[in-house]
Amino acid sequence: MMKVLFVCTGNTCRSPMAEVIFNNIYPDMKAESRGIFVSPGSLIAENSSAILTKEYGYDIARKAVQLEANDVLSSDFVITMTEEQKDILKDQFETENIFTLKELAGEEGDIRDPFGASIRIYEKTFKEIKSLIKKAKWDNI
Repeated sequence: MMKVLFVCTGNTCRSPMAEVIFNNIYPDMKAESRGIFVSPGSLIAENSSAILTKEYGYDIARKAVQLEANDVLSSDFVITMTEEQKDILKDQFETENIFTLKELAGEEGDIRDPFGASIRIYEKTFKEIKSLIKKAKWDNI
């Protein structure tokens, strides 16, 4: 089974949403999520959790998880939300399996961090991530 790891800054907004979206769209594959700079004890953002509960009936109210080397090494693909995150991981791990989500969908740019924004911004981010996951060429990577 292919394992995909979604990575964002704090593992509180974008990557947890991507994890749940991906697992719902592609149940034959497995996604997890992590953060590059997780604040100890931080929880998934309330707005992220609310949207995932509304859309999928899935309660992801859990602590954010810090990215560890083994997470990268044990994943078939590591998908970041920004070019900067991709560069940080490529510098650290020297592996060819790190991409941005937009890159896999044939687009350029970053998925903006909704941290601290209104529920409308989180909903916009959710829709963007879902659209990109559907558009990405998972069979070509």
